[in-house]
Amino acid sequence: MLTLQQIIKEADIRVPNPFDVAQKISWLNEINVEFFEIVRIPKVWRFVIVAGMDTYEMPPVIKSYAVENVRNQTVMYESIQYEKVQPGRNYWSLDDDTKKLTLFPRPTIGVEAIVSYRKKAESTYLVSGLSATPDAPSEFHWTYILALCERIAKAMNDVPLANNYANDYRGQLSVAQESYKNRSEGGGGSA
Repeated sequence: MLTLQQIIKEADIRVPNPFDVAQKISWLNEINVEFFEIVRIPKVWRFVIVAGMDTYEMPPVIKSYAVENVRNQTVMYESIQYEKVQPGRNYWSLDDDTKKLTLFPRPTIGVEAIVSYRKKAESTYLVSGLSATPDAPSEFHWTYILALCERIAKAMNDVPLANNYANDYRGQLSVAQESYKNRSEGGGGSA
């Protein structure tokens, strides 16, 4: 597991540069968000449906665009926000501002429900928190070094070096993507 300090130190060794820690932290925040936009790490949140209740409080880390599906033991809900839901079908909506999940039609029985979603970047890194670690799984922390090296080289207008690090970084993102590939898509990765 790498800390931000270790990532910055390694990037500085690989690409000596004049940039301050604040600039590198800004780039690491961008890299952290980018990682989760490209690598779709599946997560599950469970809750209990109460008969007659159609609105539920969601954890703040779940965003509507990251929800893959909402279901219970007998019903699969479709997204009214992102899909064309046919009349008469069950659907869900999630207000990202209020964190309220609404199910339609109103459930008539109480059962456990599952929200499958993709993990998103949760941290905003600060110069005062260099002992923090990336939100990505620890086996992919060193990809942040490659990405930071790419950004440093780009900022220094060293295009060949930036391209070399970009290729390495993109290659490692592909490995991470494959690790979390949806099994129904033919991948064998972990879930």
